[in-house]
Amino acid sequence: MIGVLVVDDHPVVLAGLAALIGSDPQLEVVATARSATEARALPDQPTPQVAVLDLQLPDGDGITLGSDLKSRWPELRVLILTMHADEATVIKSLASGLDGYLLKDADPEDVLAAVHTAAGGSMVVGRSVSAFVVAAAASAPRTDSLAVLDARDLEILELMVDGLPTSQIAARL
Repeated sequence: MIGVLVVDDHPVVLAGLAALIGSDPQLEVVATARSATEARALPDQPTPQVAVLDLQLPDGDGITLGSDLKSRWPELRVLILTMHADEATVIKSLASGLDGYLLKDADPEDVLAAVHTAAGGSMVVGRSVSAFVVAAAASAPRTDSLAVLDARDLEILELMVDGLPTSQIAARL
């Protein structure tokens, strides 16, 4: 069972994500929070394996919160789920060591596939923002940007370049 933490300040989104994640028999919502403060105040147990965080919270941002939570739980995989698709934010999120970036217009199956993929240790980028990541990777010197990717991450990047959605990438892997 994969334990998931969900953080979003909108009650209907939080409830919907929790219900979606809870509908998967391999996933369990172990905690929810409506702010960065609430998320930081969660008890250490149960320890989530994946966190799905909104980017904009009333008392902070998902990137900083994700980094803080990864410091607390080093094995935690963090996905940003947001409406914001600007290139700088996507790159900042991934450069900060977070494990994925999806837009809230993603299909429910893609969100579930992203949680599974992240739990498996691979980076996840939604198809709506994958062009930003591919462009950034292509424009940076290979020795600096792609050298840190393992074979699995490079395989995922190639599938993204081919235009496959997250659910199909997850199925192939």
